[in-house]
Amino acid sequence: MSDSENESLWSKVRIRNLKINIVKFLIDKEIIDNYIFTKTEIKNWFAFKEYDFKYFVSEFFTEESNVFILNSVMRNFLEKVFLSRTIIKDSLCAAEADFIRIYGRYYEDIKRNRYKNFYSEEYRDILKKIECILPLLHWGNMPIFNKYLLFNRRLDPEVDTIKFYDNIDCLNALLTEIKKEGIILSNKSDLSLNREMKFIVYTRRYAHEEIYIIKRTFDGWLINSNGICEKNGTGALFDSFEHDGVFFPEEGVKSALNKLWDDADEGVIDYEVLSIRLQEVADWISSVEKAVGTQPLWVNYY
Repeated sequence: MSDSENESLWSKVRIRNLKINIVKFLIDKEIIDNYIFTKTEIKNWFAFKEYDFKYFVSEFFTEESNVFILNSVMRNFLEKVFLSRTIIKDSLCAAEADFIRIYGRYYEDIKRNRYKNFYSEEYRDILKKIECILPLLHWGNMPIFNKYLLFNRRLDPEVDTIKFYDNIDCLNALLTEIKKEGIILSNKSDLSLNREMKFIVYTRRYAHEEIYIIKRTFDGWLINSNGICEKNGTGALFDSFEHDGVFFPEEGVKSALNKLWDDADEGVIDYEVLSIRLQEVADWISSVEKAVGTQPLWVNYY
């Protein structure tokens, strides 16, 4: 799959979860006849990030005079979900109890016996038993799915529902949602956006530490106010290292910076932890740079 195809699929994953989050909130709060929202309401109610406002808000809303109006596609989807929930309301509790009894029991057995094959004949039998209630359970709960799960499944759970749930991880996600332990979208990661952090690296060229000022942006990193970097540091940061002759484990640093960006974006770490871990990466680079400087003068390799 090409980079552009990957990017398109990741966008679809985010759009799907935002769409479901909007509809679940409006129905749960019985806000089904108000289609006009402020930016603050969209952030607080639907967990939109600044990134979402830049790239995805037009998928759901039309912006007019500093307010956002739910578009016709989303209104139709909202009405469809509201109607389906009304129809299945009396059957949902019984279906959830059956699902927990049939699949939940099987899953607990799997967890106890780690050598047991997930996709056994028993699994196929269980899938047949619950297949008829899966659409009812899905539309009655509408889980927010882990983005990696959605990306790897490459199926739309609202379109290919039965096929989508032919997967242990998808069934587990439905089970946790039914138990009120499902994923809740959050935009708290925005608190670590565009805030200055020091990235202090020793350079042999100047024989002292250089201080880089780094910020996390919703596309990557910003170095010293005008140097744009990708999430893995490619760009201005690595260009500065090359200019200053800094020797560093490039692939390892790329992996570290990419992970830090992702962890911050997912809200796994906050601004303070991000700052500390960024400096840990800088310290790692410094230790490698200093070690290279201990080569015998006659080697003159680095």
